[in-house]
Amino acid sequence: MTGRKFLQKLFLFIMMIPLVLGMATSGASASNRINASAAMMIDATTGQVLYEQNANKKLPIASISKLLTVAVIHDELQQKDITPNTKVKVSSDIAAIANDPNYSAIGIQEGESYTVTELLNAAMVKSADGATLALASADGSSMEEFNLKMAQKAKEIGLKNYTIVNPVGLTNGDLKGLKLDNYSNKAENSMTARDVAILSRYLVRTYPQLLQVTAQKNATFFISKNKSVKADNLNKMLPGDQYAVKGVTIDGLKTGTSDAAGTSFVSTGTYRGHRVITVVLHANGSDKDSRFTATQQLYSKLKQMDTSQITLPKRLHTQKVENGNQRTVTVKPQKVSVWGKKATDHYTLAVKLNKHSKNDKILAPVRNNERIGELEVSSPDVKTVDNEPLTYDLYTSEQVPVGNFWQRLLH
Repeated sequence: MTGRKFLQKLFLFIMMIPLVLGMATSGASASNRINASAAMMIDATTGQVLYEQNANKKLPIASISKLLTVAVIHDELQQKDITPNTKVKVSSDIAAIANDPNYSAIGIQEGESYTVTELLNAAMVKSADGATLALASADGSSMEEFNLKMAQKAKEIGLKNYTIVNPVGLTNGDLKGLKLDNYSNKAENSMTARDVAILSRYLVRTYPQLLQVTAQKNATFFISKNKSVKADNLNKMLPGDQYAVKGVTIDGLKTGTSDAAGTSFVSTGTYRGHRVITVVLHANGSDKDSRFTATQQLYSKLKQMDTSQITLPKRLHTQKVENGNQRTVTVKPQKVSVWGKKATDHYTLAVKLNKHSKNDKILAPVRNNERIGELEVSSPDVKTVDNEPLTYDLYTSEQVPVGNFWQRLLH
């Protein structure tokens, strides 16, 4: 072999090394992937991203759509447009869907009336399509009007890439007499895994009572005066269930299934004092339970993660009070936890007080254990689901009554 040919072969060999190593790395990476088209795991309290896979890929979400419907219903309850006891009369169009065995059906009857609480339970435990459509009409809204509310709510929450066709996640054509002319028959709701995580975090933080509904293993629904139906929760990861994860207490949140969405699942649960949200969209395989085994993969990754502690400086242990019988109030926590060993190497801290604060002070009276704002932690080594700083709720550790004239004057 001539020297020139030897050098050529040596050069080719050297050029192949990165390719071979890249193939090996790619294979290892693939083996660590969640068995689904897209997945995400976040800390529900802080918004920290713990895992992501195709998180910005927009995909059909089927009945996971009902989470956005519930967010709108919660607003209507808060605004007193409806109450938990508001009665909703079932139309013939809704009954046609509610009694179709091809759908997720609970069998509510045409002409019968059901309370908002009953319909919410049916929507979240059984994922009942007819009950959800009835729930969306609780304040008299048409399908078009409720879709608009959903779109407005999605924007308010901070969702970025979504399509809303109806409140349930069926295709437009599957809505029978309720389908809308401005959508094709195949059109259905879609979101990214990131948006689903943001939506789920919003619900967990603003409507924690919802978890009392989603944690039920089964519920009994009274279809008529003479008929009741007992339905099992579609979530098979609740404590004691087939796919429960040791050390994790799962109490929600929502399944989703359609031809286009495959089998999908959003879970939330607590692990070592941290509330976590997982998202699995379009789990691979024909088995409906593959969404649960894919979620188990995410929790296995969680168990391999460490946390770091940040001790807050003394200047943040107290906050100034306006018009109180004392000038400051002690606050908690005084330590916060961040996922990852390097997460606390470089960070900055900031406090955002609630709107009732005045002149950067908290307006008395102040109750013990009152939420007064948020601590924000920014770190180049940490990602969050909404690209905002990590957030931790700040609470008072004591009460501060309104001061008398002389005490206020000294302030």
